[in-house]
Amino acid sequence: MDFEYLKNFYELVLAGSVRKLAEIKDIPVGKVSRQLSVLERELGTTLLERKQGIAGLKLTRQGQILFGALPGIIGSIENVKAMMGSDPNLNKGEVTIYTTSSLIEDWIVPILPSFFEEYPSIHLNFLRHDNLLSEEMKARVISITPKSEELDNIIQVPLRDFHVGLWASSEYLERYGIPKKQTDLIRHRLLVFAKDFDKMTYPNINWHLKNLDIKSEDLLCINSSAALIKAARNGLGIISLSAEAIEASGYSLVRVLPDLEGPMVTMCLTYPTYFQQNKLIKNIEDFFKKKFANINN
Repeated sequence: MDFEYLKNFYELVLAGSVRKLAEIKDIPVGKVSRQLSVLERELGTTLLERKQGIAGLKLTRQGQILFGALPGIIGSIENVKAMMGSDPNLNKGEVTIYTTSSLIEDWIVPILPSFFEEYPSIHLNFLRHDNLLSEEMKARVISITPKSEELDNIIQVPLRDFHVGLWASSEYLERYGIPKKQTDLIRHRLLVFAKDFDKMTYPNINWHLKNLDIKSEDLLCINSSAALIKAARNGLGIISLSAEAIEASGYSLVRVLPDLEGPMVTMCLTYPTYFQQNKLIKNIEDFFKKKFANINN
């Protein structure tokens, strides 16, 4: 089975359509479709439903199982390839890092030019993964994720603390009033990253809803940190995000209930212990520690 076909299937699901992936990878649409067909034939099952009237991609049950397993599979193979193909002494090689879309867009992309200036022979790939990484997966891939309990088979290098709070635009607060206590939130429009938040990268992102009698259908879900900030900036409601994310976005929002402290999330560069003595990975670690500490300072 061709590893690239598995990787392309994973990227196809993230892209949302065959045409979008073809544009991203600059390859013919027919090639993407053929690779998918070959993969399905080799696995002996259908991965995507092909019915008229279905917009976008719809995974079959087998496709969902494969998609859920692929991050760990891809990560393990990519790490093995990185170890075999890299030259730590020359800082040469290819490294794949899993992290959230918001960190990629707002934090990592802006610092990549200076990384490639400093390490022109290191090729970094970033794969979006907004769900919580299991302990097993953390032990198999390189990621930038919230700190978890200490594990023997992974290294967690703190990059920066993110302090979560509530935010809204001044226009929204002028129109609908300023909440004075947590229970006042019931009378406001609340925008959330996800309703099923226990499975997300930030499982405590809806901390402010605890003990509030708010129905799930009354929440407006926007599954994008960047879009949440823009929605709040346009007066759509109150959001829960870190002060650091708000500042990185460049938008000006007002802190709501400033005395109500949200959780602190420590983001870490996490990698398997077998990379501990790898000089190439150590240089990546040192670079991200320095850059994350200095962003917005």
